[in-house]
Amino acid sequence: MNAFHRASAIAGSSDAPTREQVLEALGGVFDPELGMSVVELGLIYGIDIVGGAVNIAMTLTAPGCPVHDVMPGWIRRSVMAVPGVESVDVRITFDPPWTPERIKLSPRNRGRLG
Repeated sequence: MNAFHRASAIAGSSDAPTREQVLEALGGVFDPELGMSVVELGLIYGIDIVGGAVNIAMTLTAPGCPVHDVMPGWIRRSVMAVPGVESVDVRITFDPPWTPERIKLSPRNRGRLG
């Protein structure tokens, strides 16, 4: 399974994208080691939408994470599939550092960690 998969375009208007549409797109981007989405893992710290410009602040599970160089591209491609998105800026931060307490498991992933 690829860490990134492109879903069909998300339903919505052609106006400015919504936070819900962006979160839905981000739900399709998976951490390849843990098999959970960046949303479930709590890696998304902030989403700012101005017109068609989407700015995302996020973290990784650790500063030495092997997907550090490729994750922003996966995020960018996923969010660019949302109708109305014209640009995506991804900023990775480690302040505050990620902890497992940020995980919000979907029903399909409950019981995976333990």
